[in-house]
Amino acid sequence: MTKNPNRSIGDTLLIGFARANLTPSELAPLAGYGNRRPKEMTSVHDSIYVSTTVINNGKNKIAIVSADLLIIPPEVTALLKEKLFNTGWSVPEVFLSATHTHSSLGGWAPGLVGNMIAGTYDAKYPEFIANQIVASIQMAEKRLNAGAWSFNELSIPTLITNRLIGTQGITDPSLKLMALKSGIQEGVHVFYGAHATCLSGENKQMSRDYPGIFSDWMVNHTPLDFAVYSAGAVASMGPETGPRQGFDRAQFMGEEMAKQVALIQQFGFPYENQLNLSFIRIPLFLRQPMVKISENWALRPWIFKWAFGHSPLEISMIQLNDLVMIGLPCDFSGELAVELYAYAKSKNLNLIISSFNGGYAGYVPDDKWYDLEKYEPRSMSWYGHDNGAYFVEIIKLLIDYNQS
Repeated sequence: MTKNPNRSIGDTLLIGFARANLTPSELAPLAGYGNRRPKEMTSVHDSIYVSTTVINNGKNKIAIVSADLLIIPPEVTALLKEKLFNTGWSVPEVFLSATHTHSSLGGWAPGLVGNMIAGTYDAKYPEFIANQIVASIQMAEKRLNAGAWSFNELSIPTLITNRLIGTQGITDPSLKLMALKSGIQEGVHVFYGAHATCLSGENKQMSRDYPGIFSDWMVNHTPLDFAVYSAGAVASMGPETGPRQGFDRAQFMGEEMAKQVALIQQFGFPYENQLNLSFIRIPLFLRQPMVKISENWALRPWIFKWAFGHSPLEISMIQLNDLVMIGLPCDFSGELAVELYAYAKSKNLNLIISSFNGGYAGYVPDDKWYDLEKYEPRSMSWYGHDNGAYFVEIIKLLIDYNQS
């Protein structure tokens, strides 16, 4: 790869925060568990949102978006490409991510499997989500003010477990944190690897799960005005909450995470107001997809496309000084992320990996578990036994690219 032509440092730094409500005005399907029956929610436990931070350094601008959704659906990404056209924004400038709550708005995925995971499809749902994402970006841009930022990270090993193989595997305990100022307002955007599955498929209430508890606690118990959560490298990573169940489980997880962040927040973040900013979104080329039904048998690609649908897959990336943020169209394994964090450090860079950037390629676990008879490697690893190594290689190339 050649040196990034978009890389630039401006003479000013402006930052703006905004969020738009994603809560439907009527009962709607919930996305997140194939065995949840019926799919339709019974009520709203807590409202869901799309949260956006716009950063402008006088030369380039980006919008960092997190939606309280299972994923950013491909149907939404396709609509965004159209809706952003006349707004002065483009999809590569928008870093999309989701909280991965399994109790949020569904109805956004056509097809057989889309119905199983997200409930009955209705075009009004992806349209609504896309409109609210655009609205949040435009609101954040209108609120731009003199800004500052910093990157921080801490380890929280007590709140995460390897849900695939337990103690035989490793976990990714890293919580990545961007602290941001906009005028007199201050906020944080964090990324963590534990699945937002404190609420099971038995839950029929719409909820942000523990990411919502985290965000609300930070705003209600610290001086922060804005707190956002995004899913990190979530494949194979689950929440560790002891014997708690349901909303008690989500409450514990969100509060404990918030208290850990508050410990470092009270000492102040090492802000800086100079920002070298770049962005890129590139196509991801994968082999033909398939679904394994046993160790040696799989459905043909045409059956996969009929059942699952097909959409473009891309990697999104932004660089903020020595911080590289990579958004992937999949559930990417925390086991693989740990190696990549160390690789970035060896290049004097910090790395955030997030999942659900607007496409979906299933699960990308460590290749050594490919033949394991578990849900992630058996039913959701669609692109072959060496797909994990391929993703790792691509990400390392992107890290090298940002070092140049």
